[in-house]
Amino acid sequence: MTGTAPGPSGALILPVRNAAPFLEGTLRAADAWLSSRPAPWEILVVDDGSSDGSGAIAERWLRDRGGPGEARLLRLASNRGKGFAVRAGILNARAPIVVFADCDLAYPLENVERLVAALGSGADAAIACRVLPGSTYRVSPSFFSYLYTRHAAGRLFNAVCRAVTLPGILDTQAGLKGFRAGAVRPLLDRLVLDGFSFDVELLRALADRGARIVEVPVDFRYDSEPTTTAFLGDSLRMARDLVRVRARSALGRYRRAEAAADSPRLVIHADDYGLAPGVNRAIEAALGSGAVTSASLLLGTPHAREAILWAKAHPELDFGVHLNLTRGRPVLPPGDVRSLVGPSGSFPGLRGLLARLASGGLRAAEVRAEWEAQAEAVAGAGVAVSHLDSHQHVHLIPSALSSAASDLARKMGIPLRAMDGPVRGGGAGATVKGAVLALASRLTLGSPRKRPGSARGFGLAIAARPGVGTVRAALSRMRPGETYEMLVHLGTADSALAETGDRYSGSREAERDLLLSEDLRAVLGFSGVRLVKRS
Repeated sequence: MTGTAPGPSGALILPVRNAAPFLEGTLRAADAWLSSRPAPWEILVVDDGSSDGSGAIAERWLRDRGGPGEARLLRLASNRGKGFAVRAGILNARAPIVVFADCDLAYPLENVERLVAALGSGADAAIACRVLPGSTYRVSPSFFSYLYTRHAAGRLFNAVCRAVTLPGILDTQAGLKGFRAGAVRPLLDRLVLDGFSFDVELLRALADRGARIVEVPVDFRYDSEPTTTAFLGDSLRMARDLVRVRARSALGRYRRAEAAADSPRLVIHADDYGLAPGVNRAIEAALGSGAVTSASLLLGTPHAREAILWAKAHPELDFGVHLNLTRGRPVLPPGDVRSLVGPSGSFPGLRGLLARLASGGLRAAEVRAEWEAQAEAVAGAGVAVSHLDSHQHVHLIPSALSSAASDLARKMGIPLRAMDGPVRGGGAGATVKGAVLALASRLTLGSPRKRPGSARGFGLAIAARPGVGTVRAALSRMRPGETYEMLVHLGTADSALAETGDRYSGSREAERDLLLSEDLRAVLGFSGVRLVKRS
């Protein structure tokens, strides 16, 4: 009789930032320590946007290691801070106990056993405390002056922490701590500090929840001065952070906990599925990984058929129809929808559509017929249609367009997409666009309060670099119990996309990389927001 192999009993998290000079030695030491463990553990190396090749060193170690237990590497696209890296590790750990250690192993891993013993005796958090009786120091003779500089400043900071935020805790900044995963994971959506002060916030949050925090003696080693901190700048930031933690604690931000049913829900939706091969592949990859939870099919292009067939083959996923009057050719014969097409039989583009609408040349019956034909082409192919939206948001224009879309949605018994919020991350132009779309949504679909159960939509636009901060800011504003929809435009640049003159071609790859990044997965994971489909 065979059984399922047990999961790891503990997880060792190693946040790494430009640690190339000593990282190989650290990883060898971690493997050696794992070999001494009576029960299996896992190692999670979190590369915090290193620029010195640390990520490559960790990848080589993973490829070549023959050590015991499991080992994984999480690579953040850019430097997010030690706190962010540790929380990403906690999020990915599978074990009931999580321990993080400074990458230089100033706290030798033999000390972990003391933390595990404390957690096994009922503690929720265990700190390797450098100033307890029984703690020992091993100091390099050439580095003795460190005790009178940074070490002394650290002691002063801890004294301030005890006075301001954490009475009774002697060593908040110890680089070796252990936690019961069940105690810290519910707090991840409450924590806002990503830098070196995250320890203080995490411990304060645990204390506010009534957690038991203990400190244990530690053998500590001073070999060389850390290189990942800027002493004066970090000190000022940490002083500011203490005030922030104290204020959040006083406001009860760490005590409140919404039930999962009350957590904000988020649909991450990709438009333009069917536009070009590079767009199709990017959306399929994001849907397959769970990074995107919804997509809408754009008909009228040479690449729409392949998208419909892929959607049919994946009935577990969520698909809508991206109602189209501005790109490619109609589904109906051009002669049947003359007011919608130009002499070539193609749609006239957004400006052409608006001109015809303004002049009264757009026939409402033809709009209805074409959009019904598009929806039928998708549904008739065997794809379950969960919602309707439109290319370039034309269904939100108060006119025959909005009426046709609303009538079709009612007929099919499915919702229309609203745009209630701004286009985040796109600058002033995107802000204006978002305001116009929000006004149009209210005029055509009513206020969010009059649309119970519908998602509050907002867009995401990235001009040059992954906008994790942009998404994080949006998540922080989401209200418990409500559903939101984040609209994204994904793709890989190819000749077919270039030929379309697509206005998002400059940002599609950036949005794709963001949606598939470990950075965003971490943000979503400890935000408290639940990713959902419409269907």
